[in-house]
Amino acid sequence: MSDDDFLGGGPSLPAVKFTTPGETVKGTVTVVKKLEDRDLATGQVKTWTNGDPKHVYVFTLATDAGEMNLWVRGQMVSAIREAAHTANVKQMVGCTLAVQFTGLGEAKKGFHAPKLFKAQVKPGAAVTADDLL
Repeated sequence: MSDDDFLGGGPSLPAVKFTTPGETVKGTVTVVKKLEDRDLATGQVKTWTNGDPKHVYVFTLATDAGEMNLWVRGQMVSAIREAAHTANVKQMVGCTLAVQFTGLGEAKKGFHAPKLFKAQVKPGAAVTADDLL
């Protein structure tokens, strides 16, 4: 890693975007980062009603298409945690992860409908991505 990569936060990787129900990403988790979630328009840290900052998890995945970042927030956090619990996984790095966009939930007044996901976790990278979802 060059000094420029370090100072710039590392190499920029494509982000996984889920636009159509049924879309799935599968890969081996190589890095998990916890960041303060920010509003894209203002750059301000998003906060809960009590003033605590909201967080987003960034999973770097080694996929068949190359490395990608999966920005995990909202319902996706619950789906991945449940899948990790089911697989009895205590650490995500090194595991194989599959996440599928399953559809939209109910929209609340003034908000977009939340995206819904299901996930599967397998310990170890020896599992092929074809074995998931």
